[in-house]
Amino acid sequence: MGSVTRSQAGHAMQRRAEVTERVLGAVEDLLGTGERFTELPVQRIAEQSGLSRTNFYQYFPNKSQVLIQVADVASAEFFAAPTSWFADDASLDAGAGGVERAIGAMVAEFRKHWPLMRALGEAAAYDAEVAEFWFGRIHRFIDFACGRVQRWRESGRIDSAVTDESVAAVTWMVERSITQHILGSGADVTSDDRVVAALSRTIWLTIAAEPGVS
Repeated sequence: MGSVTRSQAGHAMQRRAEVTERVLGAVEDLLGTGERFTELPVQRIAEQSGLSRTNFYQYFPNKSQVLIQVADVASAEFFAAPTSWFADDASLDAGAGGVERAIGAMVAEFRKHWPLMRALGEAAAYDAEVAEFWFGRIHRFIDFACGRVQRWRESGRIDSAVTDESVAAVTWMVERSITQHILGSGADVTSDDRVVAALSRTIWLTIAAEPGVS
């Protein structure tokens, strides 16, 4: 009986993941036409996803949850590269180039999901449920990164002056800088490399470089 229950639970999780991916694509397609998330009725999202309104509400009880659940996928991809950088002790030996690869991946993921990321930022300004999700997601990353930085500090691998506040500051700087750069430049990618290089050097000097090293 237990194996049957586990099988049913696994099927339900797989089904939810599949539906979320479909809705993610549908929302991004609709937002990509220039529509704002606040103006999108649930019926249009459901139809674009190939779901009936009834089935749609089985997975998404309200529009806030639509945005939160589909943005969870995109935000996981957005934070994947920096999470991997902090998770690997060898990152400190790879130099600023490793930071640049991580920031480059963040820029690429934001561009990939820019309509959704724009909607997420806009909704977080007035929707408490969305704000709790998005700011909570950023703070979870900060907490993780701070834990790694503490380990590096205690082992003498980075300067003792690198604090939790240092990590929080560069995290918010990166999130805001990437957001403003991509939403401001639109499809123009010609300045991406310069932005990535500038952010990467700032992060490296703040977190990893030895005192006096430029």
